[in-house]
Amino acid sequence: MLRRTAILALVVMLCILPMHLSANNSPAISKEQATELAVQRFPGRVLNVKTESQQYRIRILQRDGRVVTVVVDGRTGRVTRDEG
Repeated sequence: MLRRTAILALVVMLCILPMHLSANNSPAISKEQATELAVQRFPGRVLNVKTESQQYRIRILQRDGRVVTVVVDGRTGRVTRDEG
């Protein structure tokens, strides 16, 4: 009986583990939050937002007419300008 319980517990853990890992793989920062962070750092009108793996790529039209591309890390919220 103890062996059967141990095997059942192992099977349940192996079934739950992939769901737990995939939940941790999703970004902690939402698309809307990433957009807000980008506009706070680089004011202007958002042209588009692309989700790429664990980051967001946001294009912003600034008041002077320049278009900048900003990258927001989906895990940390770190905002950087894409110089490429």
